Amino acid sequence: MKKILLVVGLLIIIGIIGSFFTSNNINLEAAHKQYDQRNSGVKSSYLPRVGETKGDDYANCIEKKFYKSKDPNDFCSWHAGIGKYK
Repeated sequence: MKKILLVVGLLIIIGIIGSFFTSNNINLEAAHKQYDQRNSGVKSSYLPRVGETKGDDYANCIEKKFYKSKDPNDFCSWHAGIGKYK
């Protein structure tokens, strides 16, 4: 009985951890659609915010290659909300 409770407890913990990570899913396609609308004031809302500064968001964007085929500096500046972007 103790083994069953232990297994059930572990499954619950794994489920909670898994739901945390899936709730932070990255939707690159939606982010790139927003990027295409950036000139009308659309902001990035489908990519994760990491760290404590906009610079952290920019660096994470570059590291994770969220920009795909777009200009890395332009896309990641837009995502982080810093600098000038085209």
